[in-house]
Amino acid sequence: MADSPITTIRVSDTELQVERTLYSFASKSAADAFQQCLIDGSIDACYKRHAPVSVRPTVPDEHPDEANRGSTISPSLGGMP
Repeated sequence: MADSPITTIRVSDTELQVERTLYSFASKSAADAFQQCLIDGSIDACYKRHAPVSVRPTVPDEHPDEANRGSTISPSLGGMP
């Protein structure tokens, strides 16, 4: 087939990142079913069969395991007495 594989990342027991979208499910078994469905099905078909509780887009290059990625703590520049 000419279909390219769907990139999935298991973020937690109930969350899956598919391409650039984060899907949250009510239970681990619901997330498992959705992930299993993606092996042979399309995202749209699996979404209809195993509806998530919520869906949100991810930020490009966001790494869910690094919640504070990109934040910087600046050293104190000092102050006037």
